[in-house]
Amino acid sequence: MEREALIEILKQGGASRFLEEHVFDRVPHIFAGDRALFVLWKRALGEAIEVDPACLTVVGGAAVGNSLNPARNFKEFDVGSDVDVAVVSHFHFTVAWRYLRTNSQRRVRVDARTRTAWDEHVTRYIYWGTIATDRLLGVLPFGLQWLGARTSMGAIDPTKGRAVNFRIYSDFEALRSYQLMSVKSVRDSLFG
Repeated sequence: MEREALIEILKQGGASRFLEEHVFDRVPHIFAGDRALFVLWKRALGEAIEVDPACLTVVGGAAVGNSLNPARNFKEFDVGSDVDVAVVSHFHFTVAWRYLRTNSQRRVRVDARTRTAWDEHVTRYIYWGTIATDRLLGVLPFGLQWLGARTSMGAIDPTKGRAVNFRIYSDFEALRSYQLMSVKSVRDSLFG
């Protein structure tokens, strides 16, 4: 999708409609309309992380074809772009949240970047029912399994050679609310 077309779609429709039509209820951009490939890919990822494939949603640039970050000028999805996957799993959210809440001593022993991410979860992400695993996956109880899944998904088409990132949501409402907040923020930055 061209940058201008994306901006026009954001301008004409509401944020909720944009999410429904261009993120949630479609074959993501990276799969080039190949629904069968998308279903197989989700099945492989679901098995690797032990989450029902129906609970996996590709979001961000890999979903729509452009970054949804105005600071990146809605950059077109290209060979260097990563793939963001929303994982709706109350179980994994609860395990991660409990681990982050009860391991304050371990928090002191991690590197500064991981500690910052940990702190962001306490003050921001947990409120939205999400765990951003990009900097925390290595410390979570299921982290090694999911790191292996990231590696294996980065070795198959169409995500071959790409970083595959996970964000865990406690439920579908949390996914919708967080994505809606993000799209509204993008619209506000464009149209005030």
